[in-house]
Amino acid sequence: MKQHPSRRPQRGPALPHVIVALTVALGGVAHAQTASGCQGVYVDPQKRFLHNEAPAAAVPQALPAGTPLGAVSYKPRGSATAVPLEDYFGRFCTTGFLVMHEGQVVFERYLQQARPSSALLSASMSKTVLALLIGVAIGEGRLSLDERVATVLPDFRDSAFADDSVEDLLRMSSGVALKNSFRPGEASDNQSTNPMIEPFTDVRAYLAGKKEKDPAGKVFNYNGAVTAVLGLMLSARTGVSNTDYLSTRLWGPMGAEAPAYWIKNRAGQEGVQGQFVASLRDYARLGQLIMNLGRVGERQVVPQTWIEQMTQLRKDKPQPAAVPYYGLHVWIPQAAGGRSFAWGTNGQNIFVDPIAKVVIVHTGNSPDAEFNGNDHLFPIRDAITAALRAAKP
Repeated sequence: MKQHPSRRPQRGPALPHVIVALTVALGGVAHAQTASGCQGVYVDPQKRFLHNEAPAAAVPQALPAGTPLGAVSYKPRGSATAVPLEDYFGRFCTTGFLVMHEGQVVFERYLQQARPSSALLSASMSKTVLALLIGVAIGEGRLSLDERVATVLPDFRDSAFADDSVEDLLRMSSGVALKNSFRPGEASDNQSTNPMIEPFTDVRAYLAGKKEKDPAGKVFNYNGAVTAVLGLMLSARTGVSNTDYLSTRLWGPMGAEAPAYWIKNRAGQEGVQGQFVASLRDYARLGQLIMNLGRVGERQVVPQTWIEQMTQLRKDKPQPAAVPYYGLHVWIPQAAGGRSFAWGTNGQNIFVDPIAKVVIVHTGNSPDAEFNGNDHLFPIRDAITAALRAAKP
């Protein structure tokens, strides 16, 4: 569901179509929006859609409270005037905001009727969750970065994806001609593979049927359909659903305090590209895991080398036309150095800064949190990090 800024559709036609599409997917029931345009579909969507569930850990990883974050002001991009952090929340339909510093929670807020028990749709942060599982599978010898799609999925031998490697897909450089759009009446690959919008599509058959190559070759071309292929490959090699693999390899070992869900379509195919659902605090745990190079306490949950590869800035690989950069299914800011972030449309972000030892989780439910909010949210990230560094003795 995430659209890179250089490729995103215009805001005007995008929002109505998303609302209409989700209304259809929900069985024709229009879910209420607030006066500010916030969309309820981003909170507890597992209550309305088919899904697979990964249970909480038997013993959750503790998230201790730290010294509360003081008042923070920031300057939106293009503005010379600083505004308080509190002004941001209502303006951009924030549902949750959590800040961790040196392993401790220093700020936590829930809005728009979200609660600590709420499960929040990740949008394209889901891609980064899948990438963590790909890294575990590679560590177990089930996959390799240079393995080809047709080797793992023989029914893709005549597909445009056939010769793509796992790395090609992780870097969004498949070389397949794909369309990313939410415009009314306009067919797109990201919509067709989304179980919340097209629940009756056989995603595997749809993707195996892609024949056209991108005339530009293997360039950066962001599309959820690419992640859907990776999800099919992972499940084929593990022999279980991606949710089951998540449960045993990541969710339980990480110490999640609440269940996680992957929304699925009528054929049981999971929306690995954008339909992962979890609590705000468990998104923070994922951020901590990445910051700690895959380690939780004394346990190495995800191989350290994989986290390092995911977050390494490779300018010799296909990259977006403008910053931020892209790693292995994770975004990398201009000030790389191990910093990274998961990014999903309508205001979903997990910022990871191992230099400042800061993790910031933001969830929202409005296109305004994407199209206008990024001019605020990225400066907010920087202002919080600076404030925490300045407060440290």
